[in-house]
Amino acid sequence: MNKILVFLFTLTVNFTFAQAAISSGNNFSNSSAIMAHDGIWITNPSKTTNLKGSPYLFDSWNSNNTIIYMRDNKAHKFNNINYNVQLERFEAKYSKDSILAFNPKNIDKIVINSRIFKRYLDNEFQRNSYFEELVVTKSITILRKFEIGIKEGMYNPLTQQKTTDDEMIIKEKYFYTTDNEKLKLIQLKKSAILKTLDSDKKDVIKQYAKDNNLSFKEINDLKKILIYYNTL
Repeated sequence: MNKILVFLFTLTVNFTFAQAAISSGNNFSNSSAIMAHDGIWITNPSKTTNLKGSPYLFDSWNSNNTIIYMRDNKAHKFNNINYNVQLERFEAKYSKDSILAFNPKNIDKIVINSRIFKRYLDNEFQRNSYFEELVVTKSITILRKFEIGIKEGMYNPLTQQKTTDDEMIIKEKYFYTTDNEKLKLIQLKKSAILKTLDSDKKDVIKQYAKDNNLSFKEINDLKKILIYYNTL
């Protein structure tokens, strides 16, 4: 998978948000300064294959309310962000052929419509990659990683030719970590989640989930279960 490290910004409008100084990413008259410091404009490549599908996580670029929190306690607001799963980077789109790709080096986290994305060490590839934080408690963190897969098109057995194009699809993997240990794969099901918890609390957790009609497979329900687990 190609990696392109590029990006970020010095912007002009500032205001207070969650104790961080936030600047608006809608006015890019200062684009030359952005390129000179931490960012670069890239050309949106035209589609040259018959591969269907999109490498982007979100269907729309324009409906995303995004805050990028920097490590220097500053933050920047954007309304046109998307995540390129194939290249593992966040991008801001300003015209059909004008995209700003962000360098993760100085980014602490990216929040899109209340969904939090941070970088963790991917043990499989031994590099830092973006993961979505699904559940974060004092004892366990559950993460989701998005990856690109290819769904092969249908073949006509008589002509030995494809009747439909191959399709790019976005796959999901789930991980957990405790006490900042290495990430471990996990399935979102009751038996797998319970294995990560203290043995003397498992029965209480199972009863709590049952009494409150909570599913270990549903993210919002799982968050409630693990928050309760932290109170025990």
